[in-house]
This record gives sequence, C-alpha cells and structure tokens, in this order.
Amino acid sequence: MERLNGNFDLYHSQFFEAKSFEMALDQLTKLDYDRYYIYIASHGHGKRLQSIKLNHILSKINDKAQQKNIVGVVIGACLVGRNTTHFETHTVASSIVWKFGYKCAVNWLDGTLLDLKVFDSLLNAKKNDFSEASKIIRRFREAISLYDPNQSIGTDVTKIDDAGKEYEPDMAIQDSLTLVIQPKGQGHKAKDYSSVLFDIDV
Repeated sequence: MERLNGNFDLYHSQFFEAKSFEMALDQLTKLDYDRYYIYIASHGHGKRLQSIKLNHILSKINDKAQQKNIVGVVIGACLVGRNTTHFETHTVASSIVWKFGYKCAVNWLDGTLLDLKVFDSLLNAKKNDFSEASKIIRRFREAISLYDPNQSIGTDVTKIDDAGKEYEPDMAIQDSLTLVIQPKGQGHKAKDYSSVLFDIDV
C-alpha cells in the first residue's frame, strides 16, 4: 500500500509483552504527523492480546492520543472485538475517531486483506469526514463493499453440539466486525456502529 499510494509513511515494530508494546508505541509516534493510524496484529483471546491485557493496550494508546492525533486504530486479532465497552471507554476524551476489530476467530489472511481494505479507504478520508459518523461509516462500507455479509472470514467461539462434541461454527462477516466511532468535535460520544456496517442507510 505504501508503494502503491505513496501518500503516507509506514513504521512497524514487534512487541512481546507490555513493556515492549509501550516501547514500540513510543517509537512509532516519535515524529510529528498530522494524523496517526495504529494497526495491531497479534493473537487475541478474551480480553488479551498475546499475554497483555486489552485494557492496558487501549489505555496506553489513549494516553498517547493525548499527545498525538491518533485518528484510527485497527486491532487485527481474534475475538477481542467482542469487548465493545472497552473500545468505547478508551476512545472517550481522546483524538481517536474510530476503532475497528473482530468478534470472530478470524482467518489470518482474510482478516489481513480486510484490514488493508479498511486502511486503503480511511487513508483517503478528508479532514471534515472525521466530524460526522455517517461519513466515517461510508468509508468503512466502501472497504467492505466486495464482501458478502453472509459469508464468513472466521469462526465463532467453541460450542458443544447435541452429541457433546466441540465445534467452531462459521460466523457471518456481518456479525464478525466491531466499529466504534467518536466523531471529532464537542458533544460527540463514542458509540458502537457495528450493526449498521452492512445497512443501506445509517
């Protein structure tokens, strides 16, 4: 994407535990840009990314957003998108406009491709797009427009069938995505818009 578009700089780092995540975040936000987008790709389960508590990661990003204009956050990890309250709480009182994640155990390649589509659409957003939820939603709808809402890019959590055997049912993409938006400007609050991503109208 960086080579194709050429309109942004890309920095990446690895983290293994809480301290290295904080160091990576500090390093990636060292320079002064008009906007920052954070992309976290890792294993996820429950309220954890790798071995780190989701609250800790979101809190550190929120703290950093007090100093830098972090506009969007994509968490490319299984299941943590189920924690919409955490997404909302750690967006309040910050410059963060949107957070995106997955409620399913997402297939790695399918999720990565969708993440790239999200960035491709949102990197082209204009400054005034960030002041209205409807304009941000339109950008996300553009990103997912090629996807059939009833198809799957991952599975639900493990369930038990009538015979007592464990299985992981496919989860439709329309049920798999989390999108929390807090438009810029006074009076706006963070809100979960996941259910309208595939609607025709907001």
